[in-house]
Amino acid sequence: MSKKNFLDHFLTSPLTFKKVLILLLTALAVWGGHSLYYRYFRPPSPVILMINFYPMRQIDKDYYRKANPYGFLLGLPSHTNLDPRKLRRELEEVLGRKDFLFFIDQEGGEVNRIQWYDPNFDAPAPASFGRLAEKDLASAQEQVYQYGLRTGKKLKEYTVDVVFAPLAEIASSDKTPQRSRYFSSDPQIAKILSDAYARGLADGGVIPCYKHAPGFNGAETDPHYEQQIISASLQALHRDALPLFQNGTQWPFLMTAHGYYRAIDPDRISTYSPAFYDFLRRELSYDGVLIPDALNMEAATLGEENRNTSLRMRHALEAGADLVLPFFPLNTDPREMTRQILELPSEYGKRLKKKIKRLEKEGRFNVGPDNRPPWVQRREERHIIQK
Repeated sequence: MSKKNFLDHFLTSPLTFKKVLILLLTALAVWGGHSLYYRYFRPPSPVILMINFYPMRQIDKDYYRKANPYGFLLGLPSHTNLDPRKLRRELEEVLGRKDFLFFIDQEGGEVNRIQWYDPNFDAPAPASFGRLAEKDLASAQEQVYQYGLRTGKKLKEYTVDVVFAPLAEIASSDKTPQRSRYFSSDPQIAKILSDAYARGLADGGVIPCYKHAPGFNGAETDPHYEQQIISASLQALHRDALPLFQNGTQWPFLMTAHGYYRAIDPDRISTYSPAFYDFLRRELSYDGVLIPDALNMEAATLGEENRNTSLRMRHALEAGADLVLPFFPLNTDPREMTRQILELPSEYGKRLKKKIKRLEKEGRFNVGPDNRPPWVQRREERHIIQK
């Protein structure tokens, strides 16, 4: 009997115990396969989410489970008595997976998220090291490295995986907002100190993520509240901005800036510009994960649809971003956030998963003084100043 005739006979013959059993087992197999895929094999959504409420409500847990994000940002908003180690265990249960990452901003000074978990942690502002570097560069480099090492060890205790730091840009103007966040206005000093901080973080056990490539060269406004128009020429970007991020390309993540880089794309903001992502990958020879800065910032405005988070995510990923930080308003219904994330084409999650797998195989996630690939250590040694 052919397969077609067998199927016709099976479907048209009277119900029997054997037939019912076969149908039941088939249904269980389909359900089990779907459950396994949904719980273990479904690619993560290419988003990093915040923990909006803690303790987590059931509606929040449902949101995280369905959205299935690649990772979470800690420290914003702050929550009393939140222990990242406990949170990780809770999220493992909610998501049914352990491969999500914890990200955090930890620059020092004004940006000190560790204070929510350890109020006594000393986190000097980057600019303080820059002032020391003007007098004694070697001493400043060593102190920055030790601060990075101490920070990395502390964050590893809290099970943090990736730090959005160093802030590798230069404070290129006297009007640069939040100047204490920058190591220096001198590109050479900024690069040496940024690389030292990143090396300390990695030796402490966490992955550094340089930001915000290729830098706000000449910008005098705060991207949190205003648009960024970057008039620097390509020559100026190559001379004063890109070199600061060269060592950052050894790591799996790199954060990009929001801005109208007129020399790269005169019509579109960097976050939604294919030309911008092509420029960074080409000029920095970077094949890792590109993450635009938070999409809720004013500098990430997207035309008339200024507050449409769904469009911002989609356009950034279409342009060439690999992973985005949507950061919905805190009062957004979790069901609406779930809907917007699930509307993202699945190809972006698959693309991210494939890239992460390759980077892991290459050893780009390896941290610790004895665990980084030799080619990474050799690159860093070339930039160490001898006292």
